[in-house]
Amino acid sequence: MAKMSLDYFAFLNSLPETPESECAYYPDRNSKVKGFFSKEKLPPEILDDLFRFGFRRSGNFFYRTNCHVCSHCLSYRVLLPDFSTSLNHKRMIKKNQDLFLKTSPPLINDEKKNLYVKYQRSRHEGSYGESEPEILENMKFQMYEGSFHSTELLLYKNDVLLGWILLDLGLETVSAVYSVFDPEESKRSLGNFLILSSILWAKENGYKEFQLGLFLPGHPKMDYKKNWKPSEILNRNTGVWKESGSFLSDYILENGPNGDKRIGA
Repeated sequence: MAKMSLDYFAFLNSLPETPESECAYYPDRNSKVKGFFSKEKLPPEILDDLFRFGFRRSGNFFYRTNCHVCSHCLSYRVLLPDFSTSLNHKRMIKKNQDLFLKTSPPLINDEKKNLYVKYQRSRHEGSYGESEPEILENMKFQMYEGSFHSTELLLYKNDVLLGWILLDLGLETVSAVYSVFDPEESKRSLGNFLILSSILWAKENGYKEFQLGLFLPGHPKMDYKKNWKPSEILNRNTGVWKESGSFLSDYILENGPNGDKRIGA
């Protein structure tokens, strides 16, 4: 079958834009996204294009930020063929050597529901609903609606689920959708261990790129992504990916360290 492909600028220009809303990362800023809904299973080649254009998936909605006064949500990917474990990674693996990793199709069960509620109330209180039914409805939409092309990596200690991550799979790319882990196991660095396990799994299975999603330099919750290398960041003005260190030096000069140099200009 011939490879399907999308034209970067033609595709972006064809999409509608949402009204402005309060930014989830910077409450003093407004955000907009471009996107589309799809309730069908897309070909893996098209998923590759979407991920390479900086798109994320939430439920049946594929989107990317399109804010007019801030450009600080940067698309960030790890290059798998050149990835190797560092000393810190090896220490993390040793720290969690008693855990068992397995893969599974996307599936909601009581064990995941309990851990998701526990995680949200510990890490993101109020952001995903107040009551347990509200939080679980968000879990269903965020992680499981539209997950036709997804798999899960789950971490167990004996028979107890300590965390899991949902991954969207293209032909050559893997996109991390969302991860959940037990906040009481903070010494294990489970969030980073899930990313490391996913990167190693993707590399072992022949994928070429691991999309880490939105990277916000200097943001207390999103700056950690800069530690995953070798990496590239998408130049959204050109559609070209560039080595992350080189990209950031030019980007910060133009936009300031918080991406807000143009605000109020």
